[in-house]
Amino acid sequence: MSKVLKIISHSEKETLALGKKLAAMIKEPNVAVLSGELGAGKTVFVKGLAEGLGVKTEKVLSPTFNFVHEYHGEKNLYHFDLYRLSNISELTEIGWDDYLEKDGLVVVEWGEKAGAFLPQKYYLISFKMVSENEREINVELVG
Repeated sequence: MSKVLKIISHSEKETLALGKKLAAMIKEPNVAVLSGELGAGKTVFVKGLAEGLGVKTEKVLSPTFNFVHEYHGEKNLYHFDLYRLSNISELTEIGWDDYLEKDGLVVVEWGEKAGAFLPQKYYLISFKMVSENEREINVELVG
């Protein structure tokens, strides 16, 4: 693993802006795994990624009950949330491998649950709550 970036966000607005900025920087690999406790800012970050990719929607929500939401824009965004994944075989049922081959950015909240299903290379973006408003966000390249 190599650390690419470490930043402290002081607000949702800053986390959103970071996601928007990073959307232009994430090229290959096209998979980003988001890790962090509930309320750490992962979905806010994804909203920023969507803006940065030119997605025309204001309703970027965590796909907790569907596993994946697709957003289409200048570049497509496939937003997974594996929080409720109970069995790794469910990834095969939802077409996980097909999504990894699609043109666009695959973002996976709670992606550590995918284990061996993750590609050899991906970005790991970790969110740590420092205080009520502050988040430490680390971006690393894995593989």
